[in-house]
Amino acid sequence: MHVTVNEPFPHAEKLARLNEWLRDLPGELRREDVHRLLSEGNVFSGGAAPFDIWDQAALTDLIQRPLTTMFEDQPRLGDLLAPIRPIQARVAKLRVGQTLAFGKGQFKAPDATPALYKPNQTWQESVIELALLEEMERVASEDFLRLNSPDEVIRRAAGVDLVTRGRILAIRNERLTEWMRWQAFFGQLTITYPSGGQLFVDYGIPAGNKVQASVLWSTTASADPITDIRAWANQLAKVSGFYGLRLHMSSDTYDLLIRNANIKGFLTSTNRSMLIPTKQDIITLLRDGTDIVIYDNGYRDDNQGSSRGVPDSLTRYLPYGYVLMTTEYTIEGEPIAETLDGQVIVSTGYNTVDIRQGPQSEVMLDHMSKTHYWRQASARIPRLIYPECFLVAKVA
Repeated sequence: MHVTVNEPFPHAEKLARLNEWLRDLPGELRREDVHRLLSEGNVFSGGAAPFDIWDQAALTDLIQRPLTTMFEDQPRLGDLLAPIRPIQARVAKLRVGQTLAFGKGQFKAPDATPALYKPNQTWQESVIELALLEEMERVASEDFLRLNSPDEVIRRAAGVDLVTRGRILAIRNERLTEWMRWQAFFGQLTITYPSGGQLFVDYGIPAGNKVQASVLWSTTASADPITDIRAWANQLAKVSGFYGLRLHMSSDTYDLLIRNANIKGFLTSTNRSMLIPTKQDIITLLRDGTDIVIYDNGYRDDNQGSSRGVPDSLTRYLPYGYVLMTTEYTIEGEPIAETLDGQVIVSTGYNTVDIRQGPQSEVMLDHMSKTHYWRQASARIPRLIYPECFLVAKVA
């Protein structure tokens, strides 16, 4: 199909594009048909339908930015430090048995009765209740109709689709889990409810494991981080029996190490174009088996809006100026920490529910208002099995 106009035409600049759009249509259009299509309220002019035909071409160039930025999408270190452990309860009890030091054996005098010996043991029990990580998004009935429309244009005009809304709630739930872990690693978790009430969880990290650098590492000319790290590794060995071998810090904190004058003093000029210490150079100065883990993950809070810059818009789980030192993540077959993952109650009908394991998503209907709610729920709490294996240091 092709449209030809022999007299002055008010929409001549669009005629070529119109012909391209109508190329595969059968038949022939009259001049009056063209005027009507371009001027009256219809899919071409945007009067009765949501979009103008010319806007449709622009719509194909629409770029939907990712929900998360690079540092929000990285693997979570908390999954290694405190892996998920499913439990079929909302309250967990931990019983720790420890055999006290039992020295060496005894001699027996000739013809005498052997001495008696009995080792001593201690038992410690702790009970922790899982926190409820749960929120909903209200989807009005009109929004629900538009979001489920068979017309893709109407679905787009209605905003973020239901699947994406559910994904956002699920991501928020996982972020809250990671945030709780890092609060626990630092010794105290504060749970704040929407009503303003708060619940405090003390994880029992020894006071000697909360330290500060002898000279803050931000003073790169005189700070001595190697001596600090060696002392902290010995402190963990003193209270747990295992040396601190895992150093966790942000890239900004790590930058203080490579700019440190004392560390540069250990370097030689052999095979170097610049006297800048590498990660391996720093590890070589520490106890054998030590590793440095750079962790920049975080999340953009609600008040950041469309900002995607790093690090200004990012709230990091491990903030700048702090170092978390731990032993190996597993000791004698047991993790030094874990994240308990409990059961969640979900609706299965108008007045029936079911108990399911782990995080759950569901769409709930208020039968009176016909309003839908997208619900995301989990029951979780981090638990430090060996709190003496964690050390937190302020370094800047």
